[in-house]
This record gives sequence, structure tokens and C-alpha cells, in this order.
Amino acid sequence: MGPLGANDIGFIIGGLGVFLYGLFTFSEYLKDVAGDRLKSILNSATQSPWIGLLTGALLASLVQSSSVVTVITLAFVNSGLLTFEQSLGLIFGANIGTTITAQIIAFNIAQWGFYIIPLGLLVVFIAKRRRPKAVGNSIVSFGFLLMGLSLMTSGLKPLRQYEPFVQLMASFGDSPIQGILAATLFTGIVQSSSATTSLVVTMAKEQLLSIKSAIPLVLGANIGTTITAALASIGANKNAKRVAMAHFIFNLSGVIVVYPFIVNGWYSDLVVHVTSYTTGGHYTLQRLIANSHTVFNVVWSVFWCWQVTLFARFVKFLIPGEMTKLALKSYLDKRLISTPSLALEACREELSRMAGLAHDMVEGQMAVILKKKPFKDAKEVWEIEKIVNQINRDTIVYLKDLYNSNLTEEESKIALNYMHVSSDLERWGDHATNLYEVAEHVFENNTNLSDDNLNQLGDLFHVVKDNMKIASTLLSSSRDHFQISEMDAMYIKARKREREVDHLSEVIKENNVNRYMNSLTEDLSIDNAVIINDLLTNLERIGDHAYNIVKYFTIPKEKDKFAGSM
Repeated sequence: MGPLGANDIGFIIGGLGVFLYGLFTFSEYLKDVAGDRLKSILNSATQSPWIGLLTGALLASLVQSSSVVTVITLAFVNSGLLTFEQSLGLIFGANIGTTITAQIIAFNIAQWGFYIIPLGLLVVFIAKRRRPKAVGNSIVSFGFLLMGLSLMTSGLKPLRQYEPFVQLMASFGDSPIQGILAATLFTGIVQSSSATTSLVVTMAKEQLLSIKSAIPLVLGANIGTTITAALASIGANKNAKRVAMAHFIFNLSGVIVVYPFIVNGWYSDLVVHVTSYTTGGHYTLQRLIANSHTVFNVVWSVFWCWQVTLFARFVKFLIPGEMTKLALKSYLDKRLISTPSLALEACREELSRMAGLAHDMVEGQMAVILKKKPFKDAKEVWEIEKIVNQINRDTIVYLKDLYNSNLTEEESKIALNYMHVSSDLERWGDHATNLYEVAEHVFENNTNLSDDNLNQLGDLFHVVKDNMKIASTLLSSSRDHFQISEMDAMYIKARKREREVDHLSEVIKENNVNRYMNSLTEDLSIDNAVIINDLLTNLERIGDHAYNIVKYFTIPKEKDKFAGSM
């Protein structure tokens, strides 16, 4: 038979396009369905490499893409939400999870895509809420995925009698390196190992290749998929680059180790024995190919998860050097914006860091004013102020970009809350610099505040600091971490402290006015009176901003227009 006709080529190219569209949109809609669950699933990965392995496998099978999981993991490492070592289990597991696509395709269900699409559209039309609509859209996308495979199957049929193509496929069995390189190149272009393995399974259905010629293609897809993480690591910090390198080394080393067993046919024999044992001897060539992908990734992932420390050392040897403290700071990563729940979690972490810095600024200045530290220690406030201001600017810009993306109503409220919180925290820093100016005046003019003044100011700051701690606690974990009763208790305590701040401020002001007006100038000069008034004003306002943050997260929605959830 001669070359393919125009219709056949159209079916193959068009089918591949429909398949890739279905695959990528399926992944995006499933991420949307998962929502906050992605955050909790990723958080579980920090417990051990084995839990990370299971987490990565679950996520990759959920979104049908190891590349998506790897890029999200890379973004988490780049922002400091995960360490490099914690990421390895996820990377290993993602390679297992991505094999699910080929397993599904091996069931010969491609023709069902034409029936699944209308079903998904029906769900989209009926659904009123975003998440059910996302479920419907994911069903539609899966239908397109299957329809694309069906179209490719139709286009590939004539190739069974096209000798040059048959010989090319057979050559991959005789010279596996050619198949590995071809699949690596193709996967690097389409940036999806699932696309390559699914195409290989589809060709197997049309009897265009054997198990020996298919295995090199499947393994080459494992190498090609690493290009996505490599591209995502451009401009990232050292640990994030290590994640991309780990992904590449993991897949490349696995292919190198198994290559001799491919050449002598031992690996294909192993796959046949495993498949025969698990299916009772009833299997298809498609199932053999899908299993060849799964066996390789499961064995290699389990081996390196067992030796994760050694693997981490090797990658660090390839990318040497220690992370600087500054490089670990920012939690904001634009790669997370496509998954709003994770981006909001990164914002919360960044705001928590900002709260810690601003709290240290205030406490440091008050320690100097209350004579618990020397004045030289107060000067660091200006360096921290630069960082706090930068965090505020970066967070506002990040939240604006996030707000303009596809957010739910609840996520939009959270984003707005975080904008308010960022502004309030930035004001903590501003008032800390005001306190520095007071401390500087006291130091340069050798002003002596009485013990009574210092004790009263210390009592007031203790109450203000309580509310700052409550605000910081609320930012330290997601809202799901707190029981409703805990949040109610924090709000009640913060409201009580706010009233105490107002009361103590009034008492101190009134006492100082009376003492000054009664001419007790030895105890309270006009200079001292002005200093104390400035201190009271700044402490009151810091308390106000702390109380605002508490209200954003603890007042019920029906009572506060800015209330949301973390």
C-alpha cells in the first residue's frame, strides 16, 4: 500500500490535537475540582518520603499529568513551602500516577468518547455552582481525549499495510536507543508523557508495533516529560532547580539501568510474566505496554524512595551550594496562580512571615524604649522595614493578579481579606519606625522616663502584644486548622484586649495631664509628656491594626463584610 491519504493524515493529526486538548483541559478542570484538597494533599507530603510517594501518585493520577505535579512541587519548593528533600517523594510518586492514563486507554474505551461528551455537557448546563460545572467540563475533556484516540485509531489503520512504517516500528525493537530518542523528542515537543504512551497504546491496538518496540518508546516518554520542569525552573532558586534536576536524573538513570535488560529481552519477558500473573493469562498487547510503563515507574520509584537521602546528596553534588536565608524567604510564586487554593496558601504563608517581621520591629523598639536593650539594637528596624514594605508591594501585586484569574466567590473574598491584612501589617512596620524616632530622641537627648511611666507603658504594650500574637496565630495556619470555638475564643479575647488598650491609654493620658498641670515638672517635663503621648498614639494604632486582622478572620460573614476564610 502507498502513503497515507489526506483523510488518514487528517484523522491522525486532528485526532492528536483533539486528544492533547482533552488531556490538558482535563488536567486543568480536575485541579479546579480538587481545589483546597490539593493544599491538604501536598501538606501531607511533608511527613515522610513514603507518604510523599503516595501523595505524588494520587495527585498525578488525579490530574493525569506528572508534569503538572512536578511543576506545582517545584513552585512550592521555590517559595519555601516545601524543602527539596520533602519534594522528592512527590516527584517519585508522580511518575507512578502518570501511568494511570495508559492503563485507562488499554481498556479499549476510545469509542465511548462520543457518548461521554454529551453527558458532560448536560452536567455543565444543569450545574449552578463552579465546582459541579468543573466536574462537567472535566467529563467533556475526558470525552475529547477518548474521541481524539478514536480518530487517531481510524487514521492509523492503513499503516498496518504500509511496509516502511512497519519496518520503522520494528527497528525500535532491534535498536531500542532509536525508539528512546524518538519518544524523548516527541514528548519534549508535546510536553506530556501521557500523550506519548497513549499514542503507543493506540498503535498497539492497530498491531503497528510489538512489545519490544513499544517499551523503548514508553521509556523515552519518561525522559521527554522532564523538559516541562526544566523550563519551569528557569529563574527559580537553587532548591527549585534541584527539583527539576532530580526529575531528570530520576527518569534518565532509570532508563540507563533498564536499557541492557531491554536489549536482551529480559524486561519484556518480565512484563509478560507480571501481566500474565495479574490477569490470569488473559491480556492484550495494549495491557502489556501499559504495564511496562507502570512496572518500570513503580520499581524505580520505590527503590529511590528507599534511598532518598542518597538521591538527595547526589543531586546536591550536581548543584552544589547552600541556600541563602534570603533566597528562602518569598512564598509567592506565580506558577501557583493557576491553582488558586495553593496561591492563597502561599499568600497566607507570606503574610505570616510579614507579621513575624513587623512584630519583631515593634517589640525591638519597645525593648529599647523600656530600657531592656541598648539603642544600637534599634537601628536594624530600617533594614526590616525595607523587607516589610517589599513584601507588602509584592503581595498586593500577586493578589491583584490572582484576583483577576478564575476565582470562586469565596476565594475572591479571601484575596480581598489578604489585601487588607497586608496593609494592616505594613502599618505595624510604619508605627515601629515611629517608635524608633521616639527611641532616638530619648537617646540623643538623654531623656529619662520615670519608672512609673515605663511600668505603665510596659503594661500597655503587653496588652497590645497579646492582640499582635492572636493576629499572628491566625495567620500561622489555614482556617481549617482552627475549631470554630477556638476562633470565637480568639475574637472574644482580642475584643477584650482592644478595650483594655483604649482604657489603659486614657488612664495614662489623664494621669500625665494631671501631673503636668499640677506642675510636677520634676517627674514629667513637657518633653516627657510629648514623648509619652507619641508612644501611646503609636501603640494604640498598632493595637487597632492587630484587632482589624483578627476581625477579618473571626467575625462571622453575616456580621462583617470583609469576613472570609483562610
